[in-house]
Amino acid sequence: MTGSPLTTVALGEEPAGALGVLPAGPGVGQLLGPDERNLVIGRASNLRRWAASHLGMGPPPKKGARPRTDLRGIAKAVRFAPTASEFGQRLRYERLLADYVPLAKRRDLKRPAFLHIAPGERFPRVLVRDAGPDAAHLYGPFRDRGAAGRARDLVHKRFPLRPCDYLFEPAPDLALGLGCVYAQVRTCAAPCLSRVSEDAYRELAGAAARFLESPGGRADELPPWIARLGDARGLVAERTKQGWELFAIREGRVVDDTTSSDEGLAEAVGRLDWTRESGADDLAWVSAWLHAPKRKGAWLAADAAPADLANRVRAAFER
Repeated sequence: MTGSPLTTVALGEEPAGALGVLPAGPGVGQLLGPDERNLVIGRASNLRRWAASHLGMGPPPKKGARPRTDLRGIAKAVRFAPTASEFGQRLRYERLLADYVPLAKRRDLKRPAFLHIAPGERFPRVLVRDAGPDAAHLYGPFRDRGAAGRARDLVHKRFPLRPCDYLFEPAPDLALGLGCVYAQVRTCAAPCLSRVSEDAYRELAGAAARFLESPGGRADELPPWIARLGDARGLVAERTKQGWELFAIREGRVVDDTTSSDEGLAEAVGRLDWTRESGADDLAWVSAWLHAPKRKGAWLAADAAPADLANRVRAAFER
């Protein structure tokens, strides 16, 4: 999965000759120092030019600009992997970088936020949460807690679930409910005041959960990738010069990938295995990719037969 292993090329005394092995195309590169210590990892549109620029062999900097650090004195080898798609390049880059930089120290990535509806509660609420246990009842991912909070407010407008965290025994004259502004303006179903039965309230919470977990059953209030994390299956597709690259995503992790010609797209979709396990923590960067204003790949919910998914992939790139 995710392509062939990275190729390592020793730089030797004359790096220029070694760099001729690198492709003049997109990919992921890494410069290694003594004892194979990491010096720099990068995504490049031209791997050969990227490596040369870090080894003092690139074009001179623009007037007034700081020159790039010359690593020629300590760099011993370069590792690289060519890539065919933007998403595939991001995947190789993030998996490689994770071996050296833990997510907690990444300033360019933030943990996404989710909405949580706990069916085990007597009167379920919609809460903003980070990823963690009980993934079966997390809905997202949202860029951050602020975005998740705005989505929670949207859900409350459609489904008058209670926003409070009080414990109560329903009663029409309950002081807690009579003094609540949400109950007074009727934006809450007010189970505390027995305006709705416990069963009816739980049906309301169930409808909210179905709204969040079913992209095909929603209007455009929320992005189409918002779904239930616990078993959410997505397909990322991207056109390449050779045809297509396809990536199977489950619970925010890339679990399988394949390539395809245009004629064999349906067969390639059928080869993807969403049941595979992945030890990688892709959730943060996949969420960042989903929320990016400009991206080449398309995301689709993997909730149809391969032939139907293949048709939806083609349709996504015909818009």
